[in-house]
Amino acid sequence: MHRHVSAPSRFFSQLPNDIIRHPRLSATAVRLLAWQLSLPEGADEPLWKTAERAGIGKVAFQNAKRQLRAERYLFEWRHQNEHGRWQTVQLVANTPLSPDEARVAVQPAAQPTAAVPATGVPTRRPAAPQPRKTPVGNTSHPPAATEATEAAAPRLGTEICARAEALLLSLPRTAPYLAMSARKARRWAPLAARWLECGLGTDDVRTALTAGLERARSPLGALRWRLEHTLPEPLATSPTTQAPPRVSRMRECAGPHTQPLLFTPVGDEDRCPACRTTAAATATPAPAPGTGLRTFRAARAARAVRAARAARAALTADGLPAAVE
Repeated sequence: MHRHVSAPSRFFSQLPNDIIRHPRLSATAVRLLAWQLSLPEGADEPLWKTAERAGIGKVAFQNAKRQLRAERYLFEWRHQNEHGRWQTVQLVANTPLSPDEARVAVQPAAQPTAAVPATGVPTRRPAAPQPRKTPVGNTSHPPAATEATEAAAPRLGTEICARAEALLLSLPRTAPYLAMSARKARRWAPLAARWLECGLGTDDVRTALTAGLERARSPLGALRWRLEHTLPEPLATSPTTQAPPRVSRMRECAGPHTQPLLFTPVGDEDRCPACRTTAAATATPAPAPGTGLRTFRAARAARAVRAARAARAALTADGLPAAVE
């Protein structure tokens, strides 16, 4: 691949290679950002006007803005002016900024007082010189983590942070206004993991974080504030006494079995109910010798007496005299 590059003498802009080669910025987002950075000093052109001049459609414009906000090249704030009207303040940067750095960048510079006049004459902002050699290694700016995130990350495990990240990415299912990039969810995961460590369920945490945010001016900003400042107290867990397993109360039967048999004793018995029933039947005393014959003879005599009485009763009923016994 051959390249022929001529250094322009006028009307050019210096754009970092991190923007041109950014893996997560689309061509539309790079074009929108490069167009804004190429505007002259003091130009106040909103993004929608730049997109209109660059021929970018509405859907592509919204997607480009979402990507630039996620990668921290674009910041927006809404506030009321002295007349009560809402205004949107936008900031674009050629390097990723943290929210605090972005707020400092949009603050107006202090005006000199009449008592101590400023020295010298105003000059234009000096341009950074082009580096003589190409930097070696990754020169991109890492994401700036807040103090709360840095303090919480070492104490939390990987598993609970993964659960917290999945929870943050699932919030737009019920609250579309809380849509966020995977990079932001990974950065906020240690804050959400502290909520899960309090003993709350996933549904309870989702409800507590999203309740009432549909009326917030900046839902994601309100969500971040809740994650940092409204952490609930850990739930008091009472020790639960687990019942011993049923098999621990069972005992092996001492009776004759082919295989060991377990049963639950009622008292101190060492045999199962079947063995106890068999032993009780075996322990019944046998009748004495001759007892069966005497019983048989007594029963036969009783039957004979009953038969004789029945015959006499029949003769008396026919008018014949009853025989004397």
